[in-house]
Amino acid sequence: MANEFEILAGFLARFGDEVEGRERQDLPKDVQVKLRELAQGNLPESERSQLFNLLKENPAWIGRLADEVKALRTGTNR
Repeated sequence: MANEFEILAGFLARFGDEVEGRERQDLPKDVQVKLRELAQGNLPESERSQLFNLLKENPAWIGRLADEVKALRTGTNR
């Protein structure tokens, strides 16, 4: 664990006190449901292109799709 702190301290020393990032965007409930349905293979084809366009506009949401797929692999219900 001490090594992790050393890595973080080294990062902060190189790049200064400011660290940039993106604010986590909360998913609208309907998008969450569609991502889950897509991951399960249950999203109708007619809705897929609309969802893919939303993912293009909001690339941070792709991680949520990955979470849904991982949950299916591990058997975790969301």
